[in-house]
Amino acid sequence: MSTIASTPSASLLAPDARLAARARGGDTRALAHEAAKTLVTEGLVKPVFASLRDGGFAAEPFAPGTAERRFRPMFDAILADRVVEGSNFALVERTADRFERSMAHAATRREQAERPRSAHGKD
Repeated sequence: MSTIASTPSASLLAPDARLAARARGGDTRALAHEAAKTLVTEGLVKPVFASLRDGGFAAEPFAPGTAERRFRPMFDAILADRVVEGSNFALVERTADRFERSMAHAATRREQAERPRSAHGKD
């Protein structure tokens, strides 16, 4: 029984909708965590899956067909998302921590840059 087939395809966009809602709400931790998961998925897990599949030396009767080669990246993307989501990689948490610190630092710089302008406007 495949865990991937059990989820309807319409829910593939649900994480993006939740992320957008959290970002509008100002939840920097959730935004940083989603960005970290995406980075680990795209930069680490998907390339590993791609290299495993590209290195296959199946004999002609067992080699992947046109449809399998065409849909393989989609399957790898879904599988990589599920692996990262369910694995609780420490790399995701550390990356999210760095992203969150970076966002806080950028917000502080923005606030500091806006203060002198508002002080000049009151003169």
